[in-house]
Amino acid sequence: MSHLDDLPQRDQNRNIQEQSEAAFQTAVSDCGAFVVQRRDRFDYGTDFQIEASDAGSMTNVRVHAQLKGTARDPNADGSVSVSISRTNLNYLAMTPGAILVCYHVPSGRLLVKRVDDVFRDYGHRGEALGQQSTVTIRFVDDFDGDFQVALKNYVVASARAARDTRIDFATRPPESLSSLGTETALDLPVPADPGHAAVMLGELYERGHDRTISRSFDRFLAVLGPSHRSLMHAYMAEINLGINGETCSESRIADGIDVISSRLDDRHFSKGSLLYCIGNGWLALGEHERAVDAYSSALELLVEPEDSKPAAQCCKNLGAALEKLDRGDEAHTYYLQALELDPNLAEAHLALARWYMRRNVELDRALQHFDAIVWPVRADERSRMVMGWRADLLFRLGRPTEAFRDIRALLGNAEENAWIWPWCARLVATYGKTSVDSARDSAEFWDRFLDRFADQPFALSEKLLCIWFIQANGGKTAWDYEEFRDAIPEAEDQGAQDPAYLWDRAGHWAQDEENWPEAEYCYRKAYELSPAKYGYCLGTALNFLDRHEEALPILLDQATTHLPDAMSWFQVALAYEKTGKTKECIRAYKRALELDENYDLAWFNLGGVYWNSQRTAEALATWREAIRRFPEHPLTWKLLERLSDQLGSRS
Repeated sequence: MSHLDDLPQRDQNRNIQEQSEAAFQTAVSDCGAFVVQRRDRFDYGTDFQIEASDAGSMTNVRVHAQLKGTARDPNADGSVSVSISRTNLNYLAMTPGAILVCYHVPSGRLLVKRVDDVFRDYGHRGEALGQQSTVTIRFVDDFDGDFQVALKNYVVASARAARDTRIDFATRPPESLSSLGTETALDLPVPADPGHAAVMLGELYERGHDRTISRSFDRFLAVLGPSHRSLMHAYMAEINLGINGETCSESRIADGIDVISSRLDDRHFSKGSLLYCIGNGWLALGEHERAVDAYSSALELLVEPEDSKPAAQCCKNLGAALEKLDRGDEAHTYYLQALELDPNLAEAHLALARWYMRRNVELDRALQHFDAIVWPVRADERSRMVMGWRADLLFRLGRPTEAFRDIRALLGNAEENAWIWPWCARLVATYGKTSVDSARDSAEFWDRFLDRFADQPFALSEKLLCIWFIQANGGKTAWDYEEFRDAIPEAEDQGAQDPAYLWDRAGHWAQDEENWPEAEYCYRKAYELSPAKYGYCLGTALNFLDRHEEALPILLDQATTHLPDAMSWFQVALAYEKTGKTKECIRAYKRALELDENYDLAWFNLGGVYWNSQRTAEALATWREAIRRFPEHPLTWKLLERLSDQLGSRS
């Protein structure tokens, strides 16, 4: 052989590499779950990028794969071990779903290992990867069609969840981000291993993390598959959300009913418990008749002592379904039966408390049920909900100090629960002005509210009404009349719903201080905004200011149209009297007495008009009737002192 025939030998490793690449690309092509999109030339840990194909559509979801080939003998258990650089492993770990693929030349097998599983294996063994320059990877699973489809489902579900979270946060107003609860912001990394995913799902369900499960539903489905027994927990979590009135997927709930129904003959499950879950599904979907049927069937089976707790839950939810069907008395019976089966069932105590509140009966019993509630798991949000209803109940029971104590506690969590501020505002606006002390607490609440929501027009109005209530009922306030009056234009500028009422209150404040010019000014402001409602007070103020001609048409309009009561006709009579219209004056006083025969001043004044008109007999007769009706009235003593001979003795 000539020395010219001494040529380079083909490297055995290159042969293995080419065989590995060919096997990998063939496997990917044959399955169709992915498409090879890129062969990396600068290999720091990634040899291929494969893109997931979902229902014929490309997803732009890529999985990074490092490919290894070996001709070594397999381990005794049939697995194959290969060492790789730790830095390459770290490089792969930067992308979700990354995999290591090994082509075993002697057997022609293509094996796979998820990068996340490598870290999990080392973590469970308590070994520190950071102290090693190389990492030994033990390959067991085949890179076959089943694995690729499962991987595709997993990475697509994970990418969609990440996308939805990113877009959700991108489209939220920045000021709303601080109100997100901890669980709302949680994005759960579901393990790709079905065993680990099943354990995680079970733990989450037992601890009541229904929203987290719902958010990760598609990822659990991708890992576990539709027929995995543990997936029932995901469906039941979705059903729980529906029952509790939270955002949920009705299609998942419907699927869950089908899945649970398919297990009715499975001896691994209690048929009674499954029927209870089916009832929950129908209740969540608003199918109340079907829910009642399922719960009733469940109760026929949940009869053993060990079934008492699920039977109690079933009774409680049966009651809820019956209430939706306007069968409230039957619902009450089942709520009581639930507590007989499980005296500590928080949901049953809550249901009974709300039952009494809705009917406004036995409110003390409702409070006892609220106070008996102890949630077993995930209590924070539900405890706040109970506290909100309890505050409502305490107001109804005339215990505002305790109600405000609950409100203050709720406000400490208002940033996490958007319902707290409006709920408390409604309660305070409805019940917060029943006493001077409650009005003080209310004013304090509105100060806090305005600090948080300065642009809400009703809040300043409510605060002003609390200030007025304190003053009108003899309480001390740091505000004076002028400060109160000057705050009303600001409330008007903010769009107060009823500024006329605020001006009317200011008028009464000035009237209480006998400042009739200011009273007239405020009453006129109210009258200009709402003539039908506030003419009486303006007319009365004008009478006190001796502007009777001006008062008369306003008062007549009130008495004949808008407010035809005795007090309106009394003021009309005063205006007629002071303008010298005696005939009309007498007629107005008589009209006032027709409307209220016990109107003391109308009797005495009518007698005075007769007397001044030289109609002495009618005057004395009128006064005698007034004295008979009001023997202890100061005007009675005055008349008897001056006209005892004409009127006779009181006896």
